[in-house]
Amino acid sequence: MTSSGDPTGPGQTSLLDQFQRTRESFMALLQAHITLLKAEINDILGEVKILATQAGMLLGIALMTAVLLWVGGFLFLGEWLFGSIGWGLAHGLLLGLGLIVALALAIVGARARYSVMSFVIAAVIAVIVAFLCGVNVAYDQAAAVAPNLAQPLGAPGVVALIAGAVVGALLFGILLAFLAGARGAILGVFLGLILGALAGWLIGGAPWTWPPAVGFAIVVGLIAWPILNVIIAFPSLDPAERFARLQPRQSMEAANETRAWLEEQWQTRLPKRGSS
Repeated sequence: MTSSGDPTGPGQTSLLDQFQRTRESFMALLQAHITLLKAEINDILGEVKILATQAGMLLGIALMTAVLLWVGGFLFLGEWLFGSIGWGLAHGLLLGLGLIVALALAIVGARARYSVMSFVIAAVIAVIVAFLCGVNVAYDQAAAVAPNLAQPLGAPGVVALIAGAVVGALLFGILLAFLAGARGAILGVFLGLILGALAGWLIGGAPWTWPPAVGFAIVVGLIAWPILNVIIAFPSLDPAERFARLQPRQSMEAANETRAWLEEQWQTRLPKRGSS
C-alpha cells in the first residue's frame, strides 16, 4: 500500500512515464525532420554552386567581350582607315555573345545538346554562305536576271535584295508560325523581309573574293548560332522546374504531414479530455 503522505502514486508514475515517452518520441521525430532538412539543404547548396559557377562564367565572358569591344574598337577604326582587321573584331564579339546566350539558357534549364546542335547548324549555314559568296553563284544569277527587268529593278543588287527578302520572309514566317502561331508568322514575315533583304544584297549584290567571303560567312554563322539556340531550346525551357530543386520540398511535405497528424491526434483526444 502507498501511504497517504507519499505524493507519488501508481497513476502519477504511469502519467510521468507516458509524458517521458511522448517527449522522447517527439524529440526523435523533430531530430528526423532536422536531419532531412540538413540533407536537402546540402543538395540545394550543390545546386547553388552550379548556378553560381555558370553565372560566374557568364559574367567573365561578358567582361572579356566588353574588353574586346573596347580594345578591338580602336584596332578596327585604325585598320579601317588604313587596312582591315574588322573581321576578327566581328568574329570575337559575336562568339562572345553566342557563349553568353548559351550559358544564360543553361542557367534557366536548357540542355547542352541544344547549344551543340544549334552550333552545328550554324556552321553548316556558314559553309553554304561561304560557298555561295566565294563562287559568286548568287551574284551571277542576279546579274543574269537583271538585264531582263526594267529600271530600277535592272541591277544585280536590287534583284539580290528582292530575292533575299522573299526567301527570308518565307523562312522566318514558317519558322515563327511553328513556334508562336499566326502572330508569330506575321512577325516572322516582317523580320524575314528585313534580314533577308540585307542578306540577299550582301551575298548577291556584288562579286566576292574568297577571303572576305569566308569572313562574312563566319559572321553569318555566329549570328545564326544564338538565334537558333534560343529557337531550339525555348520549347523545352521550364524555369519553375529548374529552380524547384532549390526548395526543401521533402522537408516541407514531411512537416505538413506531421502537423496534420498532430492536429488529428489533438482532435481525437479533445473529446476525451472534455468528458473526464
